[in-house]
Amino acid sequence: MSIPDPSFNQAVLNITAQFLPQGFDVSLDAPSTYQRLKAHVARTGRLLVFGGASDRTIYGDPAVNHAFRAWHDFCHLEGGFDTSFVGEVATCRLQTRQLLTKYGDSDRTWRWQKLVEAGIVGQARHFERHGRFPVDQVAFVQANLRDPVASLHTPY
Repeated sequence: MSIPDPSFNQAVLNITAQFLPQGFDVSLDAPSTYQRLKAHVARTGRLLVFGGASDRTIYGDPAVNHAFRAWHDFCHLEGGFDTSFVGEVATCRLQTRQLLTKYGDSDRTWRWQKLVEAGIVGQARHFERHGRFPVDQVAFVQANLRDPVASLHTPY
């Protein structure tokens, strides 16, 4: 699987624009909890996503990474899912269903779903084990796609 995947990047941008047609904001000081995210949106009417840690992502482009974060946070709010591990899994499932609904059942969509699962659930497991998210998301996702269990034994 090619990382970055230009077709996946375009899908992320398209689906983010569909759900957030007015856009979103990016800052190094973004809400870090579900409660703060809800409060920020209630106060401003806009999503605010974290702009840092975007240099070694599977998208190869910080703007696409920010769009994915906005779509992801939108799904947290849409589903009422907190940022616990269970909430991340539920948010991931919602995002993969949205990909399937928008782009149909195909090998391409299956690959995209695997990228989303590695990026959300895989990284959440990594966080639980190591107390931090992978710094090198590309290396982590590639390892996770090959062997999800083995990928957790290295603090990427």
